[in-house]
Amino acid sequence: MVGAYRLPSSVIAIGALLALLAADVVAGAGQAEPMAAALLAVALLIWITRLARSWTALVAVIGLVALLIPSDGRYVLPHGLPFQLEPYRVVLGLLIIGWLISLLVDPRVRARATGFEGPLIAIVGATLASDLVNPGRVGSVSSFVVKALWLFALLVLFLYLVVSVLSTRAAVERVIAVLVSGASFVGFAAVVQRETTFNVFNHLHFILPVFDYIPAAAVGAVERDGALRATASAGDPIELAATMAMLMPLAVYLAISRRQRIWWVALVLLVLGDFAGGSRTGVIGLVVAVAVFLWLRPRQTIRFWPALIPLAVVVHVAAPGALGGIVGGFFPKGGVVAQQSETFVAAGGKVEYSNRLSRIGPELHEFSAYDPLLGQGYGTRITGRAEIADNAIILDDQWLGTLLETGLLGVLGWTWLFARAIRRLAIRAKLEGDAREGWLPVALAASLATFATAMFFYDAFSFIQGTFVAFTLLALSAVVLRLPARVTSAS
Repeated sequence: MVGAYRLPSSVIAIGALLALLAADVVAGAGQAEPMAAALLAVALLIWITRLARSWTALVAVIGLVALLIPSDGRYVLPHGLPFQLEPYRVVLGLLIIGWLISLLVDPRVRARATGFEGPLIAIVGATLASDLVNPGRVGSVSSFVVKALWLFALLVLFLYLVVSVLSTRAAVERVIAVLVSGASFVGFAAVVQRETTFNVFNHLHFILPVFDYIPAAAVGAVERDGALRATASAGDPIELAATMAMLMPLAVYLAISRRQRIWWVALVLLVLGDFAGGSRTGVIGLVVAVAVFLWLRPRQTIRFWPALIPLAVVVHVAAPGALGGIVGGFFPKGGVVAQQSETFVAAGGKVEYSNRLSRIGPELHEFSAYDPLLGQGYGTRITGRAEIADNAIILDDQWLGTLLETGLLGVLGWTWLFARAIRRLAIRAKLEGDAREGWLPVALAASLATFATAMFFYDAFSFIQGTFVAFTLLALSAVVLRLPARVTSAS
């Protein structure tokens, strides 16, 4: 079984050398204490030697890094280096290097198709072509375009990595269990932050000595109805809520398949984390997840409706005012549509399009000057960067952002990807019927539908945590769909 493969000693040795080299570079940068770098090198050696024996563990670890270490620039490699890297980039880069080496030297690790090649080719083609047909715009922000393309390439490679090294349902479940466990801790920390303003994820520099801590990179305090909206390890309250909602279906699967109460506790923590973010997007994601469960497991899902009452009580007690704040967000004075369509006139008479719906018309008008099939160019919309003036506005709508940057072809590619994955998972769920294992494709379909829906309400691809989890779940879905269905007589 690939999930239990032990990598050859040559791969482990190369990983160890990379760890030593990284520590040596950091120490030589003059930004971290040499002793701290040496200790990190020793820790990396021990960690790599033990974890590199199992690809399942390595995939789970990178998931934990994405969930537990902020990827919004709060922690970066020292400024003395010619580049800045967040922890997830370092770990992901090392993992992909190890995988590429394994493909060359280990006959047990083989590249495998995902089953989503059609939409992936469409997405990659639209992404690259959008930049090729907009050379002038790309040239003006070339460094940002390169970074965006590089990150996109890493995520696609990671998708193929997971599909090639995991081949059993047990391996998929272990990764899911780690993701849900890590996310439940984030949910708990989010509730603590909402009630006390203390964010534990702003104090990780003590265990990350070679990374600089940049307090200014963390999002400022955001409130709704006088209550703090938590961010925890996410880059924004909306991302926090969306990520919590995306992983809730997987907690339900673990609770049903393993019949252990601890996973119901994890689900409650995820719900609390969702509401602690104070985001309507998270609640919409929760509704979408429930809708998918009702679609694929209607009778079993309806039986759980009574649990909503004690769950609402728990949310009210643990996060006072959270429910009321969300309800108020959905039903503001004058209606949510009117609120989201509002504009205001700033100093100098400039009209500010401060809400989601108000931005659609002006952005589409600007978009009409570009190729409708390929857009303005992937990675060319710059917002919130200190080192360069913004050339675009925050949209809070990734589907609109995808249309503007990669045109209709890009939107069609992403729509095709999510639709194919969810449709195939739904077919598998119906095939496996009442088998406990049949809840896994249901949960994965619900999670992917949640993310695809949340993309209408925030700039999802601008935030790493949620995007990385989504790519991980796409990869796990591909692995599950490669496995034979467990058909029961009852189905």
